[in-house]
Order: sequence, then structure tokens, then C-alpha cells
Amino acid sequence: MLLTIAGVVAAIAVMNAVFPAISRSSSALTTASSTVDERIRTNVSVVQSVGELDSGGSFVDTNSNSLFDFYVWVKNVGDVTVPAVGETDVFFGQPGSITRIPSSVDSPSTYPNWTYSVEGGGDWEVAETVRIEVRFDDGCPGACSKPAGTYFVRIVTPNGVATESFFSM
Repeated sequence: MLLTIAGVVAAIAVMNAVFPAISRSSSALTTASSTVDERIRTNVSVVQSVGELDSGGSFVDTNSNSLFDFYVWVKNVGDVTVPAVGETDVFFGQPGSITRIPSSVDSPSTYPNWTYSVEGGGDWEVAETVRIEVRFDDGCPGACSKPAGTYFVRIVTPNGVATESFFSM
């Protein structure tokens, strides 16, 4: 009888020690599976990139903000809405001098920075395009220091999906 009670107590002790670990492992696997599924279903593509230089290489302030701007249109070609667009990473520059550009939310009064707008408003849903505006304060419109040439842009969504493009002005 005493051995039966000891066996039951030992089984309960083992169960109390093992069950929470199994539960945590199951929860971690479910979360990881969900994260991987979202990442696989997310896809974005750079559609167009332009800057405020005309064909002769002269500054043209297209939006009259006295800043030198580059525009990048990125389309959601995946199967899910891209959440938290403002937490996207933007890398930009000419080959050899590419840098991460902070969001205007993170750095509103220092340049360069970037802002975004979803064309048509709302969230960055499937088939929607986001316009990213990378802004530089280079003494424009007098003389801008952004030369004509080849530029690189890389956009990384908050869940790690990236797209990139080279473009020339």
C-alpha cells in the first residue's frame, strides 16, 4: 500500500514538472509556425523609383517642400496585409555609401528621413502600393548635393521580407 501511494505521489511530481515544459514548447511551436506562415505569405516589390532631378541633372522641387526627395513605390504582391508600415527599414544611397534612413516618426527634425503613404489610403493590404518619400535637406533649391547617377534602395518589412532596386537619374 505504501509503495502504491509513493508511486502515485512520484507520478504526480513528475507530471507537475514535465507538463508545463510541454505546454511551453507547444506554445512556442505554434507561435513560430504562425510567424513563418506570415513571412512566407508576405511579399513586396519595388515598382518605381525616381528623384527630383530632371533629364539634365538639375533639381526640380516637384512638391515645393524645399527638400530634395526620392520617391519609391512598393507594391504588396503577397497574400497578407503588411502590418506596421512605419516600422519598415529603408536603406538608400549610391553604391559605396548606402545607409539606413530613419523614419520621420523616429527623427522628425533631422535629415535624411522618410515618410510613407498608402496610395488610396488605409492599410498596406494585398495589391496596394505604398509611396515612400526619402527626404534630404541639402540646401535645395539653390544647389543640391545629390548627383545624377545610380542609386540603390532596399525596403525591409517589419517581419523581415525585403525588396531592393537599383535606379538611375
